Amino acid sequence: MTFNKISRIFIFLFLGCNELPTDSPVYEKKPVMFGSIDAGFNQLESIYLSWTNDLSTSHLNSNNFIENAEITLSTVDNIPNYDNISYEHFENGEYHPILPPNLSITPGSQWNVSVNFDYLNDNYQLFSSTIIPDEINISSTESLIPWNCNGTPVLVDSNFNLFQSQNNTQLISDWLENGDLSFLDDILIDSITYKTNECYTSSFVSVPFFTLDLGVENENIISRYTTISLEPNKDMNDDGYNIPYEAAIFDTTLSATAFKGPMNFYEIDYSNFQNIDEIPYEWGWYRDPIDRINLTGNIVDIMWLFFDYYGINMMIIQPMGNEYSNYYEGDPDEFNAPYKLRTTNIQSNMGDAYGLFYSTNSKFFFFNVIKEVE
Repeated sequence: MTFNKISRIFIFLFLGCNELPTDSPVYEKKPVMFGSIDAGFNQLESIYLSWTNDLSTSHLNSNNFIENAEITLSTVDNIPNYDNISYEHFENGEYHPILPPNLSITPGSQWNVSVNFDYLNDNYQLFSSTIIPDEINISSTESLIPWNCNGTPVLVDSNFNLFQSQNNTQLISDWLENGDLSFLDDILIDSITYKTNECYTSSFVSVPFFTLDLGVENENIISRYTTISLEPNKDMNDDGYNIPYEAAIFDTTLSATAFKGPMNFYEIDYSNFQNIDEIPYEWGWYRDPIDRINLTGNIVDIMWLFFDYYGINMMIIQPMGNEYSNYYEGDPDEFNAPYKLRTTNIQSNMGDAYGLFYSTNSKFFFFNVIKEVE
């Protein structure tokens, strides 16, 4: 009886397999576009065009870029309105905007992008739009969590000063244009002491150094936090040498490796430092001077994961519009579904297209990270 049941199962599976499709799927190229606008920095960012890849092709393949496109940008409800701002091709599918004089980007305005190019015998037309997010007004506030370290309550300073009255794009204009950091000598800045206790350096729920309030009612707002180390060559040992990446916070613990990735090695030409007899290997290790985190929420605790360097750091907060939120479906760091195809806002006259065209409205501030006294 059992033998007959097993036989029927195998016959069923065999017949079912015969009905499966035998045709191999055919890969079809589709266009991809990425671009953005930043009202806070009053910038139209570059637009990038490429084709999708099959699994056997590198995305860096030079044949993968779209190099013959015509791109125009126009506005709705902007003051002033713009019509047909054009882009010029650079290389590798990168297109730079030709900026109009006295560019002004108004929160709430809609920006429409149009892309045209020919491929084989077809004319492709891509369209997308984004609405500029409202401005945020960042300040420090009390944390909503009763923090403690090894059972001892920890007071998170609610009076951490962000000095927002000084932090405008004019302050950093020379740095943006030519890398001039002389403004650091004149700014007001608050400091934090980087602590190495496990309660401060373990996870996303570690004790913070201060807490930010974005000044918006939307508790589900998605923002990108970008921290840039402005003093990666800081003389941390007071020995007269500004060794490259000496200011990197040296941490190879399991939690640091898991959350920040492994530290990288940087080759230093020590022939430029003749008086150094023994080379401390820590000086050759570093983390990226630019750290990016995407988070959801209007109250954000700033802890160890937001920066990797001692010295003066600049944090840029970029509130994202609905296009960005829809693209990542409320999961901007892709914790839940890292391989899920995202919801694009790129339309095409030739079927599917992929990518994202979005906008933000950046704010920034500075803070100084001091080394803990041993």
